[in-house]
Amino acid sequence: MALEVSFQVTTNSVIERKAGQARSRFQQIEKAGYKIAYILDGAGNFQRENALETICTHSHCTVAFSRSELKVLCQFIQEYLK
Repeated sequence: MALEVSFQVTTNSVIERKAGQARSRFQQIEKAGYKIAYILDGAGNFQRENALETICTHSHCTVAFSRSELKVLCQFIQEYLK
């Protein structure tokens, strides 16, 4: 399983770059029989709606950094490990 954490306070190109890599990463990880999950938070990430949509489309699980969202991630990981 791959897990990427991104917390961007400012609007910069990091989230755009990650979105550009999301499709190929997803394909490589799936081909190897694994899953990918993202934890995304911070105003800089949320102001890049198109990039977030691309990452969510090419992810098996995407959550924000909050207690309830991290519970979703934990459930996803538990199901994956079964």
